[in-house]
Amino acid sequence: MSASGNAGAIPGSPMPQGTSPWNNAMYASRNFFTYETDLLTVQATLTPGNSAQLAFNIAGDSDFFWTKFAVCALVGGAASSINGPVACSLLLTNTTTGRQYSSSATPLSNMAGTGQLPFILPQITMWQRKSTITAQILNVSADTTYSNIFLSFLGIKAFPTAANS
Repeated sequence: MSASGNAGAIPGSPMPQGTSPWNNAMYASRNFFTYETDLLTVQATLTPGNSAQLAFNIAGDSDFFWTKFAVCALVGGAASSINGPVACSLLLTNTTTGRQYSSSATPLSNMAGTGQLPFILPQITMWQRKSTITAQILNVSADTTYSNIFLSFLGIKAFPTAANS
């Protein structure tokens, strides 16, 4: 990235050139934040062979720099228990820009860690204010019904300076 903070994009980069959560000329403050989206917000369960589409919006007051990703899945009914590796595939898309984060649906366990050991993204990914992110999840298990799946997008919420609002 250029130190000049030019507005152009670096080829292959998910962030505009010069954009960093630590850029004091662009951001007045920043804090740790988690965007959470859960299966129960769209349907009761995810049965074998079925899919669900989850979506969330980035707040309009700040850009979000996604740095880590964690998943937690529950199986069973009222007495749900935390399940081990999640037998689901994921296709993640920023519908505001049209950018997908894999060439096709990818095993969720290849992209997400756990709350104790989240997956660290190889590169910080910026989601601009008011972006919409969708997650298409497919249960590839032959016999597991998930009562809930929690997707946690961890990162840095960066609030723009008055000049960049």
